Amino acid sequence: MKFFYWNSNFETGIEQIDRQHRRLVDLINALATAVADGGKLPEIESLISQLIDYAVIHFADEERLLEAAPLPEEEKALHRRAHHGFVEKAKEICQHPGLQRGEVSEQVLEFLTTWLISHILRSDMKIGMALAPAKHGVEAANPLFEISPVERVLIGALSETERRFRLISDHAPALIWVADTTGARGFVNRALLDYVGLDEDTVSGIDWMDFVHPEDRAAYQAQIAGREPSEAEYRLKKANGEYGWILERILPRIDPGDGFVGLIASATDITAIKQAELLLSQSNQDLEQEVARRTAQLEQLMLTDALTGIGNRRFLLNRLDEEVVRARRYRHPLSAVYLDVDYFKRVNDQFGHGVGDIVLARVAASLKSGVRECDVVGRVGGEEFVVLLIETGTTEALHLTERLRAAIAALSIPELGRPITISAGLAELRPDETGQALLNRADQALYRAKAAGRDRCMID
Repeated sequence: MKFFYWNSNFETGIEQIDRQHRRLVDLINALATAVADGGKLPEIESLISQLIDYAVIHFADEERLLEAAPLPEEEKALHRRAHHGFVEKAKEICQHPGLQRGEVSEQVLEFLTTWLISHILRSDMKIGMALAPAKHGVEAANPLFEISPVERVLIGALSETERRFRLISDHAPALIWVADTTGARGFVNRALLDYVGLDEDTVSGIDWMDFVHPEDRAAYQAQIAGREPSEAEYRLKKANGEYGWILERILPRIDPGDGFVGLIASATDITAIKQAELLLSQSNQDLEQEVARRTAQLEQLMLTDALTGIGNRRFLLNRLDEEVVRARRYRHPLSAVYLDVDYFKRVNDQFGHGVGDIVLARVAASLKSGVRECDVVGRVGGEEFVVLLIETGTTEALHLTERLRAAIAALSIPELGRPITISAGLAELRPDETGQALLNRADQALYRAKAAGRDRCMID
């Protein structure tokens, strides 16, 4: 976690000195990390030792440049004294008995932060200005001065803000990152590092797109390329190699002077929610399929005669309307046969309704097996049945009806003890005739068959 980010305000224009200042910033960031992490406090002594080594090299190089700078001797002497004071202070810190305590370490960090701001932005910047006044556009005659109380308050506020941001972000469950205008992430909090299985030392140079699911990369890349607040929902690879669903809120970072300076984002793992949605969706789909299956079963029951297992009156009338429309469209013949079991009331009266039910079931089965699969058989009430003969004219229908009568007469029903017969009426569909009119004519033909002595078929 970086405590300070290097920027152009820290540059003196002297490459060697700026490189060394970057090293100071890195050391301060390492110290800030040790202070904030608590558990890593033993590293502080080593970091302070590195600071002393840094000071010896840096101050020696800087003082050589200082000799060549057109600055008053008083200012040069003041600069040297500042260097000497830093080294002494660093040695004093290193010997402090309570160095490992958090509050002492924070005081060390405050001292280094103040030095970083005041020395680089004030004293060292003065050397750069003196050696290259045209570049800075400032005369070198302005005297050096100590950091003011107001500036010290501002530095303290900056340090406290950075410290609080680190503590909050690193202990927050949200996955947080901060990027510059190029999309490079300069800060990633601990929760996000743990999520993808990285540590802070390996973050540099990481291409975060490698962690985004291949199917989601293009859309996610386009989203973070924008400069408006947005929400992204995508899959991110976890430390165990699996992908988790992430809901991320992305906000632009706007500086009043510079405008857009990058992005900041906070994300939440919504894998459990996604799984719940998937389960709910699957459950809804299964439920819809079950409802459709049950509905089909119910409709089948509504259209089936419970006793005989063939279509009931409703089923027959529905199919009759369909077949009439089809016969007219293709100009094919359609015949209807109305059948009735002869003397069925006597069967019920003499043998009981149980035997009567057996007779009806056997007649229905015989009718069903005696016609083609495309033909329609239905029980329209009591002992009455209707057969629709598709694409069949009167002559052929009559032959088929006679075969049906003969098959039923040949049935062996032990409970009855005698053969049963049927009477039938036959009619062929006329042009522009309705299905009900066709049934009515077949029914009238059935009555004539009964009147003629039963056990026969009459044509309308």
